[in-house]
Amino acid sequence: MGFSKGNLSQNHRVMLALLFILPLMLTVGKWSVFPTSALLTRFASLADVPAAMHARLLYVLFVPLGAVLVVFCRLTLGIRILGPFRSILIAVAFQITGILLGLIFLTIVIAVIVLVRPLLKAIHLPYFARVSVIMSAVSAIMVITILMGTWLEADHLRRTAYFPIVVLCLTGEGFSRTLTKEGARSAIWRGAMTALLAVLITLLTSIPGLRQLMLRFPELLIVQLGCIVVISEYLDLRLLQWINPAPPPKAAPQKGKKKTAKKAREAGRSGEEVAAKT
Repeated sequence: MGFSKGNLSQNHRVMLALLFILPLMLTVGKWSVFPTSALLTRFASLADVPAAMHARLLYVLFVPLGAVLVVFCRLTLGIRILGPFRSILIAVAFQITGILLGLIFLTIVIAVIVLVRPLLKAIHLPYFARVSVIMSAVSAIMVITILMGTWLEADHLRRTAYFPIVVLCLTGEGFSRTLTKEGARSAIWRGAMTALLAVLITLLTSIPGLRQLMLRFPELLIVQLGCIVVISEYLDLRLLQWINPAPPPKAAPQKGKKKTAKKAREAGRSGEEVAAKT
């Protein structure tokens, strides 16, 4: 591992190794050829949990796997997305709504937030008020979609009710903020990569064999934590960073503003000196 950043001490490396060794020992101990199989399967497995809970458990079990993919995408590949957890949360929603409907609904909500956010800033609403208005607007969109599903007797439209409002607001807010700071190309790119990563996570979670594996061996979550640390420390390569749209250059501060700032600093220091003498 020649790409180490040098952030891990010897003790840290030992702890990192244990994140892999201990869970894998537990996994091997569940194999039927070992006498520990029945005991470990009984007390360290979720396979016998009632089937009604499986869907909820799988949401929890696949969060670390989604985190591994997000870290790999951002650090090893260098592809920019809208945030470290948005793809994971969107993937959870896609499992309920379906990928195609989820993408369409997400796009509509983002478009509405992009249109509404500048209006809210123009009337100088404070941050908490802006966020509250956006959340209310997203709720209204969801209600309208559910009503349309009722009128058209389209059950798939009603499923948008299960799309977490917080996910929609965070994604739309992140897209809108990127649009303002970095321009349309960067916002569209980061939004598309976020959605694509969410689709990939959703497809992985739909693999029956992988779902059963996670239920039978939940200790693999600890291994995934170790994978995140390994990627961060040894695989921070940014291999495809060059394909990200370049952010706009920062405008150089004007000379007048520099002088004003300098005078303000000098005035501040003078005031401090007077206060210290008195």
